[in-house]
Amino acid sequence: MLLKIGNKNIEVSTKNLQTESSKSTGKDLGKFSFNIELKGDKSKSSFLNLLKNSEKDGIYSIDEKGNILKKYKVVNRSYSYTGHKISDDTIFNFNVELKEIEELKIESLIISGIEFSPYEYTERFDNDSLIIKAKVKSLASKIDKLIKKTKKETYFTVIRKGTSSKPKTMRFGKTVWSKHGNFIKYDFLLVDKTYDDKKSKFKGFYNHEIDNMQDLLAYISNYVEELTDLLVDKKAFSAKEIEVVKNKAKKRQSEKIREFYRVKDIDL
Repeated sequence: MLLKIGNKNIEVSTKNLQTESSKSTGKDLGKFSFNIELKGDKSKSSFLNLLKNSEKDGIYSIDEKGNILKKYKVVNRSYSYTGHKISDDTIFNFNVELKEIEELKIESLIISGIEFSPYEYTERFDNDSLIIKAKVKSLASKIDKLIKKTKKETYFTVIRKGTSSKPKTMRFGKTVWSKHGNFIKYDFLLVDKTYDDKKSKFKGFYNHEIDNMQDLLAYISNYVEELTDLLVDKKAFSAKEIEVVKNKAKKRQSEKIREFYRVKDIDL
């Protein structure tokens, strides 16, 4: 097999190991190992640097014309050497295990029946629970339609068209957005329902902050109620007028909550 590691093309003999099934698509992903013999400490260091840089750049199998066939990552490596003193004549024997990386090509993301075309997309698994991060740019009216449709639903159906036709039951995680004329860019975080079903009772690292926020919200709520009662007692407003204001505020609650997650540009 011909491998491209960084700027080096290396011909290696491979030994197939067990394949693994992709959690994203169900496709079998190859796993293999190869041995390579290098002479001298300089050659050893150079090869180790190649492997280290491959964490960012990747390792590829290529054909004789240099066309990329598949992408891999290093999952294990080790080496041994003969002799008792490392020198320019020392022989190093490397064993490297590689696992195929599946490069997902999402066609569209269908959220609660509404289709979007992400311009950035990644997905990962927390054990068997799917977590999606996707950026979309869409007409504001389409985003509003999605928000309205999912407003009263904690969970909804998500289909990753082009990756898997199997529907997933998911929810929104923390989602930020920015407005650009008639368009809105949304940075979606979608979390599999199984993640919530299996998660522990641990409250997380922000437990104390949440407690402080709840105390502050309780104080503000009490303050507003006392203030409105005083305004009624002073006959500045009638009880009916106060009730109208409360109802208007309640109707705009979800709109105001959305503003908490608005940023200048999700790509900055």
